[in-house]
Amino acid sequence: MRISQHFREAVEASKGVNLCSLHLAARKPSLLRSYVSSCLRKYDELMGNGLPGKNPISDLAPTDLDTLTIPARFQTGGGTDPREILSLAAVTKLLQPKRIFEIGTYNGRTTAVFILNSSPDCELFTLDLPPQADSLPGYLPTDIGLVQDRNPEGYLKRAGLAQRYRQIYCDSMTFDPEPFRDSVELGFIDGAHAEKFVRNDTMKMAVMMSRRGYVFWHDYGGRGSFRPLAKYLETLPIAIYRVPATSLAWTTAAEIKKLVAPEQLARAEEPDQIPRARAV
Repeated sequence: MRISQHFREAVEASKGVNLCSLHLAARKPSLLRSYVSSCLRKYDELMGNGLPGKNPISDLAPTDLDTLTIPARFQTGGGTDPREILSLAAVTKLLQPKRIFEIGTYNGRTTAVFILNSSPDCELFTLDLPPQADSLPGYLPTDIGLVQDRNPEGYLKRAGLAQRYRQIYCDSMTFDPEPFRDSVELGFIDGAHAEKFVRNDTMKMAVMMSRRGYVFWHDYGGRGSFRPLAKYLETLPIAIYRVPATSLAWTTAAEIKKLVAPEQLARAEEPDQIPRARAV
């Protein structure tokens, strides 16, 4: 099974091989994976493969007077890239959510973008594995590396944002979404990337989402070990899109609520009341 999986990943990666990638492999092999992945993602977008492209910002009617706030140094290895940061900042600023929930803190730069572009009374929760987590069964090797390198609270404390959010240390597989049921207006899923984790995080986010707002997934469009993530999102029975020129996928709160049980849908259709979260 493992050999078969590695073979499929090698075949997928070979689709992005060209003279430039061969030259990069010889000169700077550590950068080859990122280059091939970006080429394949752009190819799929140009060819119309995978999720259809649509920018959620256009639905929020921005004006030329709307401005965004982002850290000058937000790219520190891993995490969201400049286009993705700008997209998430714009949606936050234009939507002005009452509650945000992020799965996967990493180094807190994206968390900071949510804080800096939301109102002071917005409740923001970000979930990550406990600091002492050392057993990671089922995790992709790249995710294990990110877990080992992360520093969820360091940047946010230095930036003076420690009072603007709540850090939750918990494995998302055992996390209970009930205290947040029908209350989140902006969700961001960027935890472990193996399919079972993405499925778990998606269904729990569906429980937590209110009737209003958006959900985003990071790292959509990858090949190799990330292909199951993309395939899962592409087969969801809801209207879901990619943000052009990024690895972000997104849907509305109303759409993702279709994934949960009928009784939860009924509750989501009640008058919009955002409850305060229990201490976590």
